[in-house]
Amino acid sequence: MKIDLVIDGKTKTFTTPFVPMLARRKYFELMSKIEDSEEETPTHQQLLDEEDELNSILSDIVFSKQFTLEQLYAGASKQYADEKLNEAISGKIKSEKGNEKGE
Repeated sequence: MKIDLVIDGKTKTFTTPFVPMLARRKYFELMSKIEDSEEETPTHQQLLDEEDELNSILSDIVFSKQFTLEQLYAGASKQYADEKLNEAISGKIKSEKGNEKGE
């Protein structure tokens, strides 16, 4: 898996040979925590903390701290970071075909 970030005005590519299973586990732990607290309206700080936890799956677990969370926030769009997180968790790149009609 790879991710491209703009750091100091230059596009830098970071790679990892595989996505650790821990990434998927941390994702589902966080989703469970969010579901448990859905009955109450989250504060802005709680939303920020949840977003940091989600994105740190990419920076800390998947890419083993090759870049910081701040570099991810400053060097990628939200849509791109979300696509990369989805790729890490589901193993499916957005442009890939799914399992439609037995593919």
